[in-house]
Amino acid sequence: MVGTCLLVVLCCKCQEERLGVAFTFDDISVDEWYAQRPLFQKYNIHATFFISNFDFLDSGKIEKLKVLASDGHEIACHGLQHENALDCQTEDYINQEVKPALQILRDVGFEPTAFAYPYGTSTADLDSILLNYFKIVRKATYNIQNTTIDKYPQIYANSSNFRIVDAMGIDYNYGITEENFKTGIKRARKNNEILILYAHVINNSKEDYTVSPEYLEKLFSICQKHRVKSVTMSEISHYYQK
Repeated sequence: MVGTCLLVVLCCKCQEERLGVAFTFDDISVDEWYAQRPLFQKYNIHATFFISNFDFLDSGKIEKLKVLASDGHEIACHGLQHENALDCQTEDYINQEVKPALQILRDVGFEPTAFAYPYGTSTADLDSILLNYFKIVRKATYNIQNTTIDKYPQIYANSSNFRIVDAMGIDYNYGITEENFKTGIKRARKNNEILILYAHVINNSKEDYTVSPEYLEKLFSICQKHRVKSVTMSEISHYYQK
């Protein structure tokens, strides 16, 4: 009886560990991300920052990325020049967008193991090739159906799908409410999944492709209240490979 109870407890802990949310941010808004370090730290949120156009970053911003990495955030790859994969031949995309971006990140001390497609689109052939370079590859969508986000199975990583995944946009222009976010958490808890989200610039402008600190804090607070752990993208593959 004692052994059975212990097994149940261990299984429950394993399931709880895999329930989570991956907050990801795209492009090169390093100053804005860095300014929110206290907010991330307050709620113990570890995000993934997908970097593109690395040649636009000066030494100061590179150092800020290193500080973010030391805080437990993940620095990942978003292509060299933010090109749409569907506008390129597969071989050209790998040689001109992926390999150079990967090398630049390595040259300054990062070892990216996750990739996010600019514009969120790709092909099955390209997905397959990128898995030779990265642990996990992320696409992107938004609330096209104008419904609750639990209706989008592709934005949830699980034991049968954790290397090629999708993400739901939560920028201001996508209009994902806190209640809608809660529906996503409920699904993740029910199915032992990880909900994946993406945004861009963090500020109060209410412009497209921005998300406010106040909105993020509401989502982080929901995670804290419901004991939902934040995970980086590369942690997802680690969890489900166990």
